[in-house]
Amino acid sequence: MATKMLKIIFPFLMLPLIQMNQSGVQKDVTINTVEIKTDATDDENIQEGSNITLTCSANIIIPPDQRSQILHLFYKGEKKDILLQNASSNGLSSKYILQSARASHSGYYSCVVEAGSKRKESDTTFITVKGNLQTPRLTIHPMNVTLGDSIELCCTSEEIPPLTFIFYKYKDGQKPQRFSDVKSNNKSAMHQLKVAVNTEKAYSCKVEVNGISAHSENSQMVQITVRDPFPDPIIKIEPSKGIFEGDNLTIKCVVHFILFPDIQPEITIVKDITSIATNATVAVFTKKATANDTGEYKCMAQWNDALKITKRHVIVKVPVSEPTLKSTPTGDNVVAGETLNLSCAVLKGTYPITYNFYKATSEAPLHQITLNATEAVHRIISVNIENQGRYSCEASNTANQINRTERSQYVNISVKDTSWWLYITVLVPLVLIATAAVLAFGLRRQCKNNKDIRQADESDEIRQREPSQNNQGSLKESMEVVYSKIGKIIRPKLNQVDCDTLIEQPGTDSDWNHEGDYTNIVLPKGNGIDPESDCEGDYTNVTSKRKAANADSDSCSDESDGVHYIQIDLAALQTQNMSQPEGPTIYASIALNKLR
Repeated sequence: MATKMLKIIFPFLMLPLIQMNQSGVQKDVTINTVEIKTDATDDENIQEGSNITLTCSANIIIPPDQRSQILHLFYKGEKKDILLQNASSNGLSSKYILQSARASHSGYYSCVVEAGSKRKESDTTFITVKGNLQTPRLTIHPMNVTLGDSIELCCTSEEIPPLTFIFYKYKDGQKPQRFSDVKSNNKSAMHQLKVAVNTEKAYSCKVEVNGISAHSENSQMVQITVRDPFPDPIIKIEPSKGIFEGDNLTIKCVVHFILFPDIQPEITIVKDITSIATNATVAVFTKKATANDTGEYKCMAQWNDALKITKRHVIVKVPVSEPTLKSTPTGDNVVAGETLNLSCAVLKGTYPITYNFYKATSEAPLHQITLNATEAVHRIISVNIENQGRYSCEASNTANQINRTERSQYVNISVKDTSWWLYITVLVPLVLIATAAVLAFGLRRQCKNNKDIRQADESDEIRQREPSQNNQGSLKESMEVVYSKIGKIIRPKLNQVDCDTLIEQPGTDSDWNHEGDYTNIVLPKGNGIDPESDCEGDYTNVTSKRKAANADSDSCSDESDGVHYIQIDLAALQTQNMSQPEGPTIYASIALNKLR
């Protein structure tokens, strides 16, 4: 029994030992380093047509009692895109030869070494081969297509991959436009597209080497033939001579002359962005026309990817509605000098709409304007009293061959005149200033009169104290003239009667102080002069037979008339060397404020 159990258990005991032995053998293989080299003297300047040898070598430790195959793999591309060679040998190195190198051999190269279960990669090396890339060849399938079909463009090159294939299209015979890049690890690349109405019909391609700037020339241009499966759709609108609100509107979309019997495009009528009718052959839309039916209509015909569109703009003409006139500010809040805006608006009406603004007092419009709008504004700048009154407006357009005109309600405009405030603002200060000036002038004149009286009294006192002083004349203050030596009488004292009339002095002496012969110097009656005052006083009326020869006067009248003297300047008074007549000197004072 025990023997049987041992026979059963023994294989299971040996299995781990076998696995451990195999594991120990695998661990004995060690790959230390792997590197790749070229035999070129200058990896960045290899001439076209040269043979290039790539050598992949490894530093491997293999147990003496074990034989192991070493696998060398050569790659092209920075990411090991292309496997160039897979070589197995017992040696530690392997070679790969690039025969007749050309520009497309340029790029990154690396190698990988595998031994037993070990694998190790080398670093990449880059080589550059001088030269030009060969021109690729472009083919298109199919060449004759119908709108909506798909075509396949294939660009083929003899250069060494990996390559980048670049596809170009020609629009209206102009310069090629780059529209697709395809990277490939093969010597060809393809690009598919669907043929539409705006699809270009001519194409070409070229190749580039990854990692360098070298590229080939463009291939020969290839053109395709595109057949229209059906012509552009036709859109018909009834009535054809103008659509008016209330008419029966019919829109029909159809495609004629389809070239291929198996092609049946779908017809759709679209208003703006909303589909309103669809059918396989003919689409029809009909309704009562309203203002909302105005807009853009499209007739669309589509089969597979082929799509053709015809557009028409429909206008449903609508008569203008009754306009509404509004004022801003409102009619009873308009102030003179402000701006008044009159707005005339309608709810509906086909453009263009003509607006007329009227004042009730005139049949001619104040303002007329034609707009593609439902509102117009008439602006009155700096309104005044003349602008107040009743206003209205008219709106008109042409609908159904008839000129439609509607009149608004009346709006009353009352203008508040605030100009009297301006007058008060200006006049009140002027009145106050004038009143102040009059009061000041009156006070000043009263003060001056008082001063003149005081000066006259003082002059009388001086003449009484000095009866024999020399003759002299002077201008008192600003408005009083003192006249000296007006006449001489031969008596020391005059009574009141004599003071009233001064006897004319003989005029035989022409050299008598160059004074004039003055007569009838009259003292005003009732002035209250004392008879003992030697006839001195304020004289107001002086009458002369003739003017003084040497007297300058600012104001005088004719010889026979009474003279109101404002200023008398006896320029040539008697000097001290001249003889003076005997007798007392009579002085008289004439105050200007007492003249009439």
